[in-house]
Amino acid sequence: MQEVVYHSNFEIEESYFWFLARNEILTKIIKEKTDLKENDNVADIGCGTGGFAKVLSDSKYKVTCIDTEPLAIEYCKKRGLNDLHLGNLKSFINSNEKKFKAAFMLDVIEHIPDDQDVVNDVYKILDVGGYFIAAVPAYQWLWSKHDEIHMHFRRYNKKNFENLFINAGFEVTYKSYFNSFLFLPAVLKRFIDKVTKNESDKPVDEVSSWMNNIFFKIFKSEKNLLGKFSLPFGLSVLLIAKKN
Repeated sequence: MQEVVYHSNFEIEESYFWFLARNEILTKIIKEKTDLKENDNVADIGCGTGGFAKVLSDSKYKVTCIDTEPLAIEYCKKRGLNDLHLGNLKSFINSNEKKFKAAFMLDVIEHIPDDQDVVNDVYKILDVGGYFIAAVPAYQWLWSKHDEIHMHFRRYNKKNFENLFINAGFEVTYKSYFNSFLFLPAVLKRFIDKVTKNESDKPVDEVSSWMNNIFFKIFKSEKNLLGKFSLPFGLSVLLIAKKN
């Protein structure tokens, strides 16, 4: 990602609706769809500035943060995280024999040139029975300047994302689109921005405090459905896979 994205994320991860709602949804999904317990070893791969890793740590999991950017690791330190590895997943595998009960890659796989290779590597670091929880942006036709700023290689649909895990040997236990309730207004905004050539060059769309609160409530409400149902469309894809 561009350096500005790290600075921006660190500033807004504890207040911006998208991060707050996503973290609440994922926390609930973990409790309902896995058997993770306190003190289990988990890895946040491509941890960025450590916003979700801090959520995991506060949930009493033992979190290892892995990222290729020194700036990300510095921000993780500022959040009080201390099990930090600077480098890619292969370098971690080569220097550690540690195994994990769960691995998380949240909006990370789209940044990696060889997505199949990294999913294969995650399989290697998991204990038998371990979980891989991952999320990516949905639909290549939604490609925008936002993807370029964040240095994405691609977006996914549910089927081609699932195939990465099946090919690596995982059993996919749950998959769904999410951020569905805000899908139509978001698509409309992107269409208008492209037509009017008014695409923002900022890492996230700025919203007023009252709109931030409304969007948070709308997005967060999906947690009442996710885990029980698979939503048919959305701005992101969520998947849980298990190493059997």
